[in-house]
Amino acid sequence: MNRHLILKYSDERMIPELSNEGCFWEHVFRYQFASQFVKDKRVLDIASGEGYGSLAMNVAGASFVIGVDISNEACEHARKKYEITGVQATAEQIPLKDHSVDVVVSFETVEHVPNPEAFVRECARVLSRPGTMVMSTPNTEIYDPHGQSNPYHCSEMTESEFTMLLQRHFDSIELYGQTPQGAPLFSLRSLYSQNPRWNQLPGFANLRKLCSAPMRHSFTERVRKEPEKAILAEFGVFHKMFNPYLVRKRDNSNSDASMMLVAVCSLL
Repeated sequence: MNRHLILKYSDERMIPELSNEGCFWEHVFRYQFASQFVKDKRVLDIASGEGYGSLAMNVAGASFVIGVDISNEACEHARKKYEITGVQATAEQIPLKDHSVDVVVSFETVEHVPNPEAFVRECARVLSRPGTMVMSTPNTEIYDPHGQSNPYHCSEMTESEFTMLLQRHFDSIELYGQTPQGAPLFSLRSLYSQNPRWNQLPGFANLRKLCSAPMRHSFTERVRKEPEKAILAEFGVFHKMFNPYLVRKRDNSNSDASMMLVAVCSLL
C-alpha cells in the first residue's frame, strides 16, 4: 500500500486527509454501519471513490470487495493506495454478472445518476438471492428545504420518494437516519441534533459542547491517514450516546428529521 497518495479534492467526494470533520465522520459511520453485513460476503461498493470504504469492508471479513466508480482517476488511486479492485463504470451499467454479489453498498450515489430507477434496478440485478443492499441519500426535505439544489445532484428525494423507489425493486426495506436536524423536546437526541429546541437556554450550548467533545478529540491526523481503522473501531458508550453521525433506526415513534437517509434493502 502507498499511504502517501492523496486524491485530488472534490466537494462531492470524501478525501480523508482533506475533508472537514462532519464530512469525514458521516462517511466513516456509514461504512461502519455497512460493515456489519459483509462478513464472508461478496461485496460491491458503488461509487467507491477514494477507496477507504472498500478497504474497510475487506478488513471486516468480506470474501472479496469490488469497487466501481465513474472516475478512472479514483479507481487508479484506490488500486495504488489500498491495493483493492477498482473498476471504472457508470452506476446504470454495472459491469458484473447477474446475482454475482451478496451485498451492494451505495452511499450518496443515487442522487448523482441521471436515471435513479435504472441504477436501483442494476443493483438488484447483480445481487444474489438472498441479498442485501445498503444505500444512502440526502433527505431533501431536511437537506435542501428551500429548493437550493446542489449543482452536482441530478435529483433529490423525500423520504417517501426514496422508499417508493426502493420498494419497486426489493422485497423489504428498513429505513435508518443519520445527522438529525431536530429531536423531540425532551429527547437526549437534542444534545447532538443540529438545531435543537433548547438552543436558547442558558448553558445548553456548553452542555452540547461537552457531549460532542469525544468526537472532536477523535478527529486527528492519524485517524485521517487510516480511515479504515476508524470505520472498524469500537467506540465507547459516551461516543455512541451523543454521536450525531451514527446510523440509527427510524420508525414512526422515533422520528428525528435526519439529514441523511440510509436504507437496508433485502431480496429474498
